[in-house]
Amino acid sequence: MIEDYYDIITKIEHFVDGLMIVDENGIIKYNRSFANSGFPISEKRSVGKTPMDIFPNLSEEDSTLYRALKYGETTVNKIQKLRHFSGKEITVIDNTFPVMEDGKIIGAVSTSKYIDDSLIRKFINLSNMTTTYTKHNLYSVKDIIGNSNEMRLLKRKIHMVSRTNSTVLIYGETGTGKELVAQSIHSHSPRKEGPFISQNCAAIPHTLLESIFFGTTKGSYTGAEDKPGIFELADGGTILLDEINSMDLNMQAKLLRAVEEKKVTRIGGSESKKMNVRIIAAMNKVPQDCLVNNTIREDLYYRLSSIQIKVPPLRDRKSDIEELTEHFIQIYNREIHTNIEGVSDEVLEVFKNYHWPGNVREFKNVIESAFNFACSNIIEKEDLPETLLEKPIKVNDLCAYEGDNLVEALEVYEKNFILYKAKGVDSLSELADKLQISKQTLNYKIKKYNLRNLI
Repeated sequence: MIEDYYDIITKIEHFVDGLMIVDENGIIKYNRSFANSGFPISEKRSVGKTPMDIFPNLSEEDSTLYRALKYGETTVNKIQKLRHFSGKEITVIDNTFPVMEDGKIIGAVSTSKYIDDSLIRKFINLSNMTTTYTKHNLYSVKDIIGNSNEMRLLKRKIHMVSRTNSTVLIYGETGTGKELVAQSIHSHSPRKEGPFISQNCAAIPHTLLESIFFGTTKGSYTGAEDKPGIFELADGGTILLDEINSMDLNMQAKLLRAVEEKKVTRIGGSESKKMNVRIIAAMNKVPQDCLVNNTIREDLYYRLSSIQIKVPPLRDRKSDIEELTEHFIQIYNREIHTNIEGVSDEVLEVFKNYHWPGNVREFKNVIESAFNFACSNIIEKEDLPETLLEKPIKVNDLCAYEGDNLVEALEVYEKNFILYKAKGVDSLSELADKLQISKQTLNYKIKKYNLRNLI
């Protein structure tokens, strides 16, 4: 039964805006929206119906879920316009795949990312899709805050690699400042008078990313115009390809070819153009993990990682916290027109004991939040977000499993984590929101772990 696979399927909830699951007869068993699209999707009113009942503009042949069931088709990044039976329309990027068991299709899953028509027009208009910086507002090494050993080494590496044209791979956790490092490399390089273009590879469907990279020729597809891609626009400068490990593998192959040949051909065109750009790639994962998980091609990785620079997480350079605190206080004093002089010793102790999973970006947000609640010229502990003051959950507090089976250990942890989060909640809906999962997923896990009488 398709329900047996809910535990696996619903793990993708955090990466999509909408998720629909149908059984082998095309009957909706699960339908939920995770983004505020304004689209009137009701899980209760959907279950038991077919996708064509919910979206009357779809026929069986137009429905990717129906085609997955009938033909075993997998749909990748298909732009679809859906009209709800209420009359409201929405445009989505749809990915659909069949679920197989013992060689038989027992259901299908559709995931959606919500977009609107204005965004599609922006996707086609390359000038609106890239972020171009001039030499007047780029970061440089002097903008990198911190004097710890880790940051002194980082700044030294930036100065050294900026003198060459070698490709650079920057990696580090989210919020560590990878783009700041990339801009600093450009600012201190012989290319500093040229353009710096940053493109997030995770933000755009791969079907559109090719147009952004290489440009288009008029008539190559509906609405296409003669437009240069970012490799042409960045001639003589630098391109930052952020979150490159999120790029489709087929697109990675096309990128590799362009990098190796140092030439690009616009979509629909036949003439190749030479490119003179320095490429800096960035990822928020450890490169070796990306290779093992097959999220980056091995040949592309070795081509782009002539030089590797790791940006350290904030928890590994806590000696910089006082300098960062002073830096952001100065920024928000100017922006908010206040006169905060500093933080209390108690607050500084909280800062140094906190794990900072969001790194410097999270730290900056915490300072901004405290500015809004401060009642004096010193930020006090009560001005801080509650998340900083909560006791962190430790594995030893939740997992009593002593065996060697990883699957069983994860199940014990998940069960105890649900019980831990259930303390003080008044309803299953509240608990589901607290766990950031759907109520249907929560009910499944409660049944799976026999928790009905414990919550």
